[in-house]
Amino acid sequence: MRGRPRGTKKTFTLDDGQKVSLNEVMAKTGCKDSAVRQRLSQSRDPAVIFAPKGAHKDYGYGRRKVLKKPKKIAKINTQRQDKMAAYIVNSKPFYADPFYRLALMKISCVKRP
Repeated sequence: MRGRPRGTKKTFTLDDGQKVSLNEVMAKTGCKDSAVRQRLSQSRDPAVIFAPKGAHKDYGYGRRKVLKKPKKIAKINTQRQDKMAAYIVNSKPFYADPFYRLALMKISCVKRP
Protein backbone atom coordinates (compact mmCIF):
# COMPACT_ATOMS: atom_id res chain seq x y z
CA MET A 1 0.00 0.00 0.00
CA ARG A 2 1.38 3.39 -0.96
CA GLY A 3 1.06 6.58 1.07
CA ARG A 4 -0.86 7.17 4.27
CA PRO A 5 -3.57 4.84 5.51
CA ARG A 6 -7.08 6.00 4.69
CA GLY A 7 -8.75 8.35 7.13
CA THR A 8 -5.56 10.02 8.34
CA LYS A 9 -4.80 13.64 7.61
CA LYS A 10 -1.33 14.85 6.83
CA THR A 11 -0.14 17.45 9.29
CA PHE A 12 2.57 20.00 8.67
CA THR A 13 4.77 21.39 11.42
CA LEU A 14 5.41 25.11 11.07
CA ASP A 15 8.50 26.99 12.24
CA ASP A 16 6.84 27.99 15.51
CA GLY A 17 6.01 24.35 16.34
CA GLN A 18 2.35 24.62 15.39
CA LYS A 19 0.86 21.58 13.59
CA VAL A 20 -1.69 22.28 10.87
CA SER A 21 -3.51 20.36 8.17
CA LEU A 22 -4.53 21.49 4.71
CA ASN A 23 -8.15 21.97 5.75
CA GLU A 24 -7.21 24.24 8.66
CA VAL A 25 -5.09 26.48 6.47
CA MET A 26 -7.79 26.53 3.78
CA ALA A 27 -10.38 27.65 6.35
CA LYS A 28 -8.18 30.44 7.76
CA THR A 29 -6.90 31.82 4.46
CA GLY A 30 -9.77 31.26 2.06
CA CYS A 31 -7.43 29.68 -0.50
CA LYS A 32 -7.99 26.49 -2.47
CA ASP A 33 -6.12 23.32 -1.59
CA SER A 34 -3.70 23.69 -4.50
CA ALA A 35 -2.67 27.15 -3.30
CA VAL A 36 -2.26 25.91 0.27
CA ARG A 37 -0.12 23.00 -0.91
CA GLN A 38 2.06 25.43 -2.84
CA ARG A 39 2.44 27.65 0.22
CA LEU A 40 3.37 24.70 2.40
CA SER A 41 5.86 23.36 -0.12
CA GLN A 42 7.66 26.71 -0.39
CA SER A 43 7.73 27.86 3.23
CA ARG A 44 6.96 26.87 6.80
CA ASP A 45 6.76 30.42 8.12
CA PRO A 46 3.35 30.97 9.77
CA ALA A 47 3.16 34.56 8.45
CA VAL A 48 3.49 33.24 4.92
CA ILE A 49 1.19 30.26 5.34
CA PHE A 50 -1.64 32.15 7.04
CA ALA A 51 -1.48 35.27 4.87
CA PRO A 52 -4.96 36.07 3.51
CA LYS A 53 -5.81 35.14 -0.04
CA GLY A 54 -4.18 37.54 -2.48
CA ALA A 55 -1.74 38.96 0.08
CA HIS A 56 0.94 36.34 -0.57
CA LYS A 57 2.42 38.20 -3.53
CA ASP A 58 4.94 40.00 -1.34
CA TYR A 59 6.42 36.78 0.00
CA GLY A 60 7.39 35.40 -3.38
CA TYR A 61 7.11 31.67 -2.54
CA GLY A 62 10.45 30.88 -4.10
CA ARG A 63 9.84 32.94 -7.23
CA ARG A 64 12.59 35.30 -8.15
CA LYS A 65 11.87 38.90 -7.53
CA VAL A 66 12.79 40.61 -10.74
CA LEU A 67 14.06 44.12 -10.25
CA LYS A 68 12.65 46.44 -12.84
CA LYS A 69 15.40 48.33 -14.52
CA PRO A 70 14.69 51.76 -15.92
CA LYS A 71 14.22 51.76 -19.67
CA LYS A 72 17.16 52.89 -21.68
CA ILE A 73 16.38 56.07 -23.54
CA ALA A 74 17.92 56.27 -26.95
CA LYS A 75 20.05 59.30 -27.48
CA ILE A 76 18.70 61.48 -30.24
CA ASN A 77 20.80 63.95 -32.15
CA THR A 78 18.95 66.97 -30.81
CA GLN A 79 21.58 69.37 -32.03
CA ARG A 80 20.62 68.69 -35.65
CA GLN A 81 16.90 68.92 -34.84
CA ASP A 82 17.39 72.21 -32.98
CA LYS A 83 19.37 73.59 -35.90
CA MET A 84 16.60 72.58 -38.35
CA ALA A 85 13.89 74.05 -36.10
CA ALA A 86 15.81 77.32 -35.84
CA TYR A 87 16.19 77.43 -39.64
CA ILE A 88 12.46 76.85 -40.16
CA VAL A 89 11.48 79.54 -37.65
CA ASN A 90 13.93 82.05 -39.18
CA SER A 91 13.06 81.40 -42.80
CA LYS A 92 9.33 80.64 -42.42
CA PRO A 93 7.95 82.49 -39.38
CA PHE A 94 4.37 81.47 -40.14
CA TYR A 95 5.34 77.84 -39.38
CA ALA A 96 5.18 78.64 -35.67
CA ASP A 97 1.44 79.31 -35.98
CA PRO A 98 -0.36 76.07 -34.95
CA PHE A 99 -3.36 76.79 -37.20
CA TYR A 100 -1.10 77.12 -40.24
CA ARG A 101 0.51 73.78 -39.43
CA LEU A 102 -2.95 72.25 -39.06
CA ALA A 103 -3.91 73.55 -42.48
CA LEU A 104 -0.73 72.11 -43.98
CA MET A 105 -1.49 68.72 -42.47
CA LYS A 106 -5.00 68.75 -43.92
CA ILE A 107 -3.80 69.83 -47.33
CA SER A 108 -1.20 67.08 -47.48
CA CYS A 109 -3.77 64.42 -46.51
CA VAL A 110 -6.28 65.28 -49.22
CA LYS A 111 -6.29 62.97 -52.21
CA ARG A 112 -5.95 64.79 -55.47
CA PRO A 113 -7.97 63.65 -58.53
